[in-house]
This record gives sequence, C-alpha cells and structure tokens, in this order.
Amino acid sequence: MYITCSGRQWLLNGVMMILVNLAVVGCAKDDAEPRTIYVFVDSVAVPANAVADVDGNIYETTVIGGRRWMAENLRSVHYANGDPIPYTPGTTEWSQLTVGSWSNYNVDASYDAVLGKLYNWYAVQDSRNVCPSGWHVPTDGDWMALEESLGLSNVELEANGARGTTVNAGGNLKALALWNAPNTGATDSTGFTAYPGGIRTMYGGFTNVGSRGHWWSATPFDTVYSWCRELNTSSRGIYRVKTNRLIGASVRCVMD
Repeated sequence: MYITCSGRQWLLNGVMMILVNLAVVGCAKDDAEPRTIYVFVDSVAVPANAVADVDGNIYETTVIGGRRWMAENLRSVHYANGDPIPYTPGTTEWSQLTVGSWSNYNVDASYDAVLGKLYNWYAVQDSRNVCPSGWHVPTDGDWMALEESLGLSNVELEANGARGTTVNAGGNLKALALWNAPNTGATDSTGFTAYPGGIRTMYGGFTNVGSRGHWWSATPFDTVYSWCRELNTSSRGIYRVKTNRLIGASVRCVMD
C-alpha cells in the first residue's frame, strides 16, 4: 500500500494489511501542497506458519505430505477479492440457491469460533476464491496426495466410501475433543485437528454435528454432485463421497 504526501510516495510493507481498525493520516502541516487525508487499515502481525483471510481471521496451519494445510475450518464471509459471500439463514432460501453462500450450524454463531462456517459448493467453486490469497480449496487430487502420505494404497485412493482404516488415516486427522464417543482411532498426530462440524442439508436443515465432519473438494463429480471428504466418530478411515452441491460443508484450504 502507498500513501502520498507532497508528491512523494511511501510504501507500507513488511506487514499484512487487513481490515481491523481505521486510522487517519495526513501530510505534514508545513507541506506546500494542501493537506490531504488518507484512510488506511491497521496492520496485524500474523504468527509464523499461520495464515489470515481477508476478514482478518487467523488460522493455524500444519504440513502433511509436504503441503501446508489449514488446521482450522474456514470462517471467512468474503471472497479473497473482498466481495461478500452471501449469508442465507432461511431454510427455503438455502434449498433454492444457485450462487455461493454460507451459514453457521443451526444458524447459531456460537459454533463459528471452533467449527467454522458451512459453505455450499457454489462458494467453493467461485473464481473469486473463498480461501485466502495464495491458498485454494483442495481438489480431489490434493486430498489424495494427503491421503497417500498417510499410507493409503493406490487402489484405496480411487475408491469411494471408507478408506485407510488399516493405517488409521482418519484417526490421525481427528481432533481429540468435541467428537461424540467413541471417536475411534483419534490421535490428531498430523495436527490437522478435524472437528465434527456436521452439515447443512440440501433442504436447509442441519445434522451430524458431533458425529461427522465433512469437507469440500473443488472437483466436480457431475453436474449435480462434487467430491467431498468425511470423517466420523466410529471409523478410522477417510470417506470419499459424492455430495450434492446444495449441501453446506466445512472448508479447509491448502497453500498454492
């Protein structure tokens, strides 16, 4: 970002500029030119190995299979270019969506801090990028690369349903807290810290919080369904499932 006084430009660098608090600065009173007021946003330090979205939410990250992944579910209400992602609390309205949208589980903001938001697939595939700049929603191939690093065979990678149970692939992604019993195999050894955020159904209702977590991929299956990943409390595996695009699911981002 640049500011200009008396024809001189000053570059503000070395920090990430995000919308937190507005501040007003101006040129010195003794400048020959009329005083000009500029408005800019405060800088916020982002911890090492973390990432901030356009709204200023900061996410821990972890490296799995040589790729850096978010270790938290996305909470952004704006695309990376600053355009808003519409919020749709109404049940009927959600079931009729043809554009990107988000909701909290049960339309209850108290779920947001830990479980993040639920996004339909129209938000996931939007070219304005639901993830922070320099990050993207993982493709089906990105998920497979993560799964391969956890020990899945080539045959398992291409399969549907539960995969990687013998190597506890799902358990190594699941958080130790917030899952309903039995939370089979949970170790969180990868630092992925997957929580059971549930889904918003294509009809606008809500289900599975505490027992299942669902995460979008950016890869379509056909004109109605897209690939998703699921973990559940009673399995050690990672489920690869085709999911209706109207469903609201969690989003994890991976670095470009």
